[in-house]
Amino acid sequence: MSLIRFKARALIGAAIIADGLDVLRRPEPHQATAAKALDWISETTGQTVSPSLAVRATGASQTIGGALIASSLAPRLGALASLAATAPAALLGYRFWQVKDDDDKRARLRAGFFFHLLVIGADLLVLAGPTGRSKRRAAKAAKAAKGRGA
Repeated sequence: MSLIRFKARALIGAAIIADGLDVLRRPEPHQATAAKALDWISETTGQTVSPSLAVRATGASQTIGGALIASSLAPRLGALASLAATAPAALLGYRFWQVKDDDDKRARLRAGFFFHLLVIGADLLVLAGPTGRSKRRAAKAAKAAKGRGA
């Protein structure tokens, strides 16, 4: 793995870990948003989940996902965990387009929304990025093609 890719994953992971730890330390601001989403889910499926539990699970998923990305132990698994936690949070928690009368609140929500979009984009880059195994496969395929005279 290149040094740049290693450092980029460490930086991406650090941002995701920080966001996840913030959710774990202060779950209260996130519970109202989670309650709205869970009400819709319970109406649809008939299953009920505690908003507190859902928020803590989201924070844990982000923290663990960020650690897996930053350590390069399982970056794709970490990106999936982060993506699963971040995408609903972006769509449900930062609806800046619904705020009409409070410019400060709208600006805070918009900043949070775009931060979450940035994390989603970083997760997608980690998911799409090459791993050592795919590089070895590519090298092996190139060697085989060279041996065939292609």
